[in-house]
Amino acid sequence: MRSTRGKVGTVALLTLSTMFLSALPAMASSVTETVADGLDRAYASNLYSPQNGYEAVIKLCDEEPDGDTVYGEFRTHNGTLYTLTDVAWGDCAWGYPKGEGNQIYAFRIREDGDPWSAWKSISKAPR
Repeated sequence: MRSTRGKVGTVALLTLSTMFLSALPAMASSVTETVADGLDRAYASNLYSPQNGYEAVIKLCDEEPDGDTVYGEFRTHNGTLYTLTDVAWGDCAWGYPKGEGNQIYAFRIREDGDPWSAWKSISKAPR
């Protein structure tokens, strides 16, 4: 007759492992993209965490000492358009949209006298 003691122990261990893993908090996630115009940069990050929910971080940096103003447009999934302007070389402008609908969908950059870059798409942060 075969012993079932090893099988019962294995099933109990797997059950306890599953219970432990399901009790762990969900992990945070993020997606980040960058658009450049020369040395100037626009950044968008879509974030998700169980503590804060969905949010985004948008950033526009003037990295050229040419005195030109840099502009960034950031469109969200709910259609809101956020605009950042940076006039100081070596400085950055920031924004912090909150909520799932305010995850950034696409963004672009331009400098005084230049056309807008193409829209850069970005995915929502996975939950």
